[in-house]
Amino acid sequence: MLLGQSIPWTDQRHCQTLIWMVIGLVCSECINLTKWTVYIHSRAVFAQSHQRRFSRWLHNPRINVQKLYSPLIAQALAAWGEPCITLIEDTSMLWDEYCLIRLSVQYRGRAVPLVWRVIRHGSSAVGVEVYQAMLKRASGLIPVGVSVCFLADRGFADTTLMRYLRDELHWHFRIRVKSNSWIHRAGKGWIQLNQYHLAWGEVVLLQGVRLTKTQVLDGVHLALARDPRSGQVWMVVSDESTSLQTFREYGERFQIEEELLDEKSNGFQLERSEIRS
Repeated sequence: MLLGQSIPWTDQRHCQTLIWMVIGLVCSECINLTKWTVYIHSRAVFAQSHQRRFSRWLHNPRINVQKLYSPLIAQALAAWGEPCITLIEDTSMLWDEYCLIRLSVQYRGRAVPLVWRVIRHGSSAVGVEVYQAMLKRASGLIPVGVSVCFLADRGFADTTLMRYLRDELHWHFRIRVKSNSWIHRAGKGWIQLNQYHLAWGEVVLLQGVRLTKTQVLDGVHLALARDPRSGQVWMVVSDESTSLQTFREYGERFQIEEELLDEKSNGFQLERSEIRS
């Protein structure tokens, strides 16, 4: 098994406990230590013994979860076999006390966690400095020669982030921007995006614009559209020339929302578990 082969366990029983927890999680479809015990086969007679064993594992300061997960995701990416990879970033609040920041890989219509960070924070809005190191760590997991496209919602519409993605990591990006964002077009001057009054079904593509007055970013491209059915306006900034394909590419971002829902209300009930480890 990969967990046993690639990680030097100090105590092999730690690996066995992890395997039983994974089995319990998959079979019970919830994050509940008590319900996991039903699927465990061992010499222990009482369910409380299993539960205490799981709890000790989760609270063991010597066990580094990222060191366990890294070889798994690294092996999966090593056999990627495609010229491009799509990464999706989002945040999610837990108990109005913790903010989960996650970067996931888009794969077969789903989002698979790549790297993440949990901070004590009362809002889902976080600055670039909070997760920049996380992005750098993720870049080291991407196979050499594979092109990256980064997707994120309006909460990540920060020109500091865009500059870092484009100039430092050499990633492409498709990020939704707010309607009150300022742009500058050659010969046109400054204008806010909400001054583009789009008709239903209308699309406007703007190439080579300057974004924001405060932290200016030059040479980006925008795709603006009003959905012909819902009337909702979509504004996406890209480091590459925009087209109708830009909206389809950005649409893959919603797969991370499905992933987070699976972990919370739609599936594993993460918040109800009250697990803080």
